[in-house]
Amino acid sequence: MSIWVLHQSLSPDEESHIEQREHLVLPFDGLPDLSAVASQLQCRHLMQLLYPDDPPEAITRRVDRLWPRYSGLQKEDIIAVPLASRKAVALAEVGGKYLYRVGVSGEAMHLIPVTWHKAVSLRSLYKHKDLFERTGEPMMEVTRAEARIAIRDHLPHSYNRFAKWKWLLVVFFLMGLVRFFVRVAGQP
Repeated sequence: MSIWVLHQSLSPDEESHIEQREHLVLPFDGLPDLSAVASQLQCRHLMQLLYPDDPPEAITRRVDRLWPRYSGLQKEDIIAVPLASRKAVALAEVGGKYLYRVGVSGEAMHLIPVTWHKAVSLRSLYKHKDLFERTGEPMMEVTRAEARIAIRDHLPHSYNRFAKWKWLLVVFFLMGLVRFFVRVAGQP
């Protein structure tokens, strides 16, 4: 499971109703439908068609930025959406595959279906606040282990498949300590 931070341009009213959305908009502005792109090579060919005058290095940079985001986003991944006016982070789980739609005014919409978990206070993730500040990257994968754990800890225990086993590890550790002390106490 990957964890992503996805910055959205939302008004305070849109932020207050974000949990009612069935899809999140992906930051693939200016691109056509990507649903037929199945490999990095196909992505490269698409970029060459869209930007025929760009040098190969520019095409490579475009592919290097797009492909990991497009191919890496999978069902059951977690998306953290910073909500500036609420000073919170909304957590959503990817519920399906990438979708492409054309909006009512003809704009391309790159979407991902989601189901929502509770929004958490930005203060509870303050140690990792740099992840939720706008840095120019509209979407990035969270790779720091400590940050991933902090975000996962805010998910329901039924989702966090490792949380239910933590208590077993503690029990085994305590049993090992008891055995150790019994052996030490039993030696002359």
